Amino acid sequence: MQRTILAATLLFAGAALAQDYKLGANVGDFTVQDLKGAPIAFYRLKGDITAVIFIATQCPVSNAYNERMKSLYADYAPKGVHFLFVNANSTEPAAEVEKHAQSHAFPFPVYKDAGNVVADRFGAQATPEVYVMDKTGTMRYHGSIDDSQQESRIQNQWLRQALDAMIAGRPVEKSETKAFGCTIKRVRKSL
Repeated sequence: MQRTILAATLLFAGAALAQDYKLGANVGDFTVQDLKGAPIAFYRLKGDITAVIFIATQCPVSNAYNERMKSLYADYAPKGVHFLFVNANSTEPAAEVEKHAQSHAFPFPVYKDAGNVVADRFGAQATPEVYVMDKTGTMRYHGSIDDSQQESRIQNQWLRQALDAMIAGRPVEKSETKAFGCTIKRVRKSL
């Protein structure tokens, strides 16, 4: 039992230490895959403002945000915001992600993070969880889309506020919020 706890602690600590991208720091290049398995570098997908959103097919919290994510995309893509919707769950293969995107009529592509390498570099833990970078690649916002899974209880639309501030050239007032949702199902790393 103690050995199992120690191994789990070491895995969690290793994942926490592996985080490369932090709020206020520059996000370097990384690679995701399209749903056919072709690699695509972040530099080819980013814009003056780029939102990376980790999502899932099986998570009820992530699925509660499907319509809100479509609305965000419809409202902000025309304003020049680039979105990368990324599935890092090892339990959700690309074919399932593609079927999920089609069945929910996502107007945006969804990418796969094989081996959750990108999620590890961001330190992403939940779905949905958001990271927003400016044109220099500096992370300006990290956290949740808003403050309630139930739309009728939303009081703060954190992601919209961050995007509006960045589009207007203002600092993001609340640059970090607590992301909530299902945990990202990571591949087991050998010790």
